Amino acid sequence: MRAPLFERLSAEADEAPAFDREALAESVRQELMRLLNTRRPQRVAGQPLTLLDYGIADWAGLQALRADDRRLLLREVRAAVQHFEPRLQLSDIDVEPSPGQPQRLSIRLAGRLREGQHTWPATFLLASGDEGIEVRHE
Repeated sequence: MRAPLFERLSAEADEAPAFDREALAESVRQELMRLLNTRRPQRVAGQPLTLLDYGIADWAGLQALRADDRRLLLREVRAAVQHFEPRLQLSDIDVEPSPGQPQRLSIRLAGRLREGQHTWPATFLLASGDEGIEVRHE
């Protein structure tokens, strides 16, 4: 599995990033923050994703209490992660209103991190913050 484009561009020319479990989790966390804080334009349904589709659609107008809006966001996040962050093999995504703040969404991504022949369980928690979506690894 290759490192994300942003990490390859910032690395020294002869230096290929190698990751242990914690470094891989941090790298994936940073890539998820970039990916999910990037807004892409509307796209034609059914067309395969390309590099121009990096990010997710603007979800600022979605209502946390509406099940249809949560399902739409879940599909957007799943498609973006599956296509642009292959080191995280998703098994489960939960999109729920935040406890005590029903207008804000809380997103939980669960799956397995992959590095070469190794895999590790991983959970990432996403929440709205002052600077956009904040991502924590647990």
